[in-house]
Amino acid sequence: MIASAILAYVFHNASAFPKKPQSVEAIKGWRNRAAYATVTTPLFAVVLDLLIRSTGVDIAGCVDIVPFI
Repeated sequence: MIASAILAYVFHNASAFPKKPQSVEAIKGWRNRAAYATVTTPLFAVVLDLLIRSTGVDIAGCVDIVPFI
C-alpha cells in the first residue's frame, strides 16, 4: 500500500515531463493503477478480515494456520 502510494506520487509528477501525448497518457495510466491499488488494498484487507472472522477463527489464531519454519 505504501509502495503504491509512492508510485502514484512519482508517476503524477513524472507525467509533467514528456512532451508526447502518448507518453503522458501511458504514465497517467500507471499513476491511476497505482492510486487504485493504494485505495483498494486496505479495503481488500478488511474484507479478508471479515471472511476469516466469519469462519470462527480470530486474526491472532489465523497465524497458527500457516506453518512457519
